[in-house]
Order: sequence, then structure tokens, then C-alpha cells
Amino acid sequence: MIKQAWTYSLAALAFCYVACDSGQTAGSSMETENSIAVLVQLADGTPAASMEVLVRPESYLSGASDLGSDSLYQLRFETDEKGRVVLTDVPSGSYVIEARSDVKNLKGFEKIAYVEADTTTPLTVEVSEPSKVSGHVGLPQLIRRSATVSVQGLDYQVPMDSTGYFEFESLPNGNVEIVAFVNDEEKDSITEYGRIAMNVGGQSGEGELYLGDSAYVKKYFVFDDFENGIASWVPTASKNGEVKVNADSAGFGRKGLVAHFVCKRDSAAEWDWALIGRELGGFVDMSELDSIRFWARGSVKSRISFAFDVLVNTDSVTSADNIKSWRHFEVDTAWTRYTVVPSELDTADSNGGNVGWDAVKKRVTKISIFGAMGTEVWVDDIEVFGYGIFDPYAPVSKKSALKKSDSKKKD
Repeated sequence: MIKQAWTYSLAALAFCYVACDSGQTAGSSMETENSIAVLVQLADGTPAASMEVLVRPESYLSGASDLGSDSLYQLRFETDEKGRVVLTDVPSGSYVIEARSDVKNLKGFEKIAYVEADTTTPLTVEVSEPSKVSGHVGLPQLIRRSATVSVQGLDYQVPMDSTGYFEFESLPNGNVEIVAFVNDEEKDSITEYGRIAMNVGGQSGEGELYLGDSAYVKKYFVFDDFENGIASWVPTASKNGEVKVNADSAGFGRKGLVAHFVCKRDSAAEWDWALIGRELGGFVDMSELDSIRFWARGSVKSRISFAFDVLVNTDSVTSADNIKSWRHFEVDTAWTRYTVVPSELDTADSNGGNVGWDAVKKRVTKISIFGAMGTEVWVDDIEVFGYGIFDPYAPVSKKSALKKSDSKKKD
């Protein structure tokens, strides 16, 4: 557990009102006692005028305290034409002083341990173009859905998606601590689930930042990023359909290789289908699956389906002998990240042999991706959460194999 992040009262932060309401011109004096003289500049030393300057206790954690959020926006100053501002009557403490301008797309911050007995403390804040930061939090779904990711001492906070993925679009460069936590308002408590120190601007790469329960984070692996080609993926189509697959280097914005498959229809039959599938080497118990995330795009706006297949007849490799649990997604021509969560899969029905997740989760033999007929589909970076790896050699009951009569035709 961590304490409420905002521990300073408004009275203790009255210096903001002195600077803002006393009529003092920002930067008019750099010799005021008990003050912090801030100079904001670019990397080349050029003064940064008209920059917003915000002051917060270093203990501040955005989203962790209503009081902190309410008070935050009163602690604002602005630099003069020479990039200067004087913060007066500052009580002793540790602060984060940030300068930023959304219009100029410039941000920067510095941390300072200030002692009130000091006469005037000079501080230079360098601003530059902000950076994007993304990563994962290793938390179970129930916790993840209510968790927040914030930057210690700054007012940046984002939610995470169903896989624990989070993304800050615009963070100031420098050394920060990123914190994942849940704020329980009913119990008036905050539980911290992980934090990580990083140098924003000094390290990058989507998906490289992980924090949270270390044991849970290990339950993650890349099922396929297609950098080794598509040899493990087998194309299959109905009698009147056709599918071709290859590894495409023209990822249209994605780096490296991606899977590319073309679905063709040779008749007007509505039940024609085409897919690419990857065998798991045996029955896999996916009862503990948290989620699967992947990227996809289409040649046109259409539908794709992500399926967990079970071979009913283990002597057959044809798709017609599969039952499945699946979910459909609308794809566009732009790359989009999709998340497959077991609880969000289609309920059992007669459509395409869909028997529901509970019927297949302990005996999955293949993962398949269906494409709409007459379209092209590109897929990349399939990631699994909840497993370190799929183990097809784990003991499986003989009852896992269903009878052939349980199979249903695909539409």
C-alpha cells in the first residue's frame, strides 16, 4: 500500500497565490528571498518565452488523490520573454518543476530539493520535443481494468487496455518513475502494483517497458512476429475458396516482416471461407489464458475472425473437421491492435462450428485467423498473456478429443 500522494495542504502551497495574485511580474526580480529563480531554455541556450511552469511536490501521483488533482492546476506560472520566472515564498521540500507548451510542442522538467533558508535558488529547465512511451503492466484482468499508470511528480496518467498495454503520447524527456496502481475510493486507499525507472528520450521501443508482478510478467510470450517467415502457418480454404500466404516486407508502417494472405472466392456460395492456421503440436490447455493481442489490417474494410480450433478427428488435418471458439473483428486499411479475451469470445451457436470457449479451452490444437473472401489481410506481432509458452505435451484427458459427430460445418 502507498499513502495518498498529495500530502501538502493548500496553505503550504500559498506561494502560488503570492506569485500569481500579488501583481508581481514574472521574472521582474531574480533576487527575491526564499524563492526559486527558474530559467527555461532550449538545448542551445535560447530562452523559451511564454512557457507554462508547473510546480508539484515530488510525492505527487496523478490519479492517486482528488485533492492533488484539484490543487494541481492552481500552481501555474509563465516565463517572460527571457524565459524567466520567480517562484516566491516556497516552503522547504522536494519538488518537480515542469515547463511546457503544447502549442510549441516543448516540455522539460527538473527535480529540486529546496531549503527555505536559502536566499535564491537558481534552476535551469531545458525543454525539447516530448517522447512517446509505451509498455505493459503484468496484472490479472480484474485488477488491470481499474488500474492507472502515472508518472511520479508529473500530471501524466493513462489507463491500460485489456492486455495491460499502456501508452503515453507525450512525456517530457528525462529520468522518471512510472507507477502502476489502483485507487480504491471506497476504502480510501491506494495499492501500488509496480514501478520502474526509465530515461524518457534515452530508451524507446514499443512493448519494451514492463512493470508489475514479476511472476505475472513472465507469463507472456510472442507467439509469432513473422520475422522468421510464415512456414509454420498453413493456408486452408473451402472447396470453392482459395487462400495464398506469404511473408511481406511491405508492412505499410510495420517494421520487419508481416504475414500476408489473400482470400479468393471461386463461387457465389455464402459459406466459402479461407484462413491461415498454426498447429500447436498437440492439445494445449488454455484455461489460464488471459488474452492474446495482435495487429492486423485489410485491403478494404471487412471482417476477420480469430479462432481457437480443436481437431475433432485427430487423423485429419482438414479445416472441416474443426470445432472452435472465436471472435470477429472489423478491420480497416490502417494497422490496428486487436485484443482477444476469453470472456469476450462469441457464445456457442451453430455458426461455423462455434461451440464456445468452455468447450475448447482445455484442448486447443490450432490457432486460426479467417479472412473475408475477396480481400487481402496482413497480420503482425501475435502476443500471448497468461503463459510463458504453450505446452502441447502437458497431460490431457482422452476425453479431450470430441466425437466426429460434434463437428459443425463452417459457414
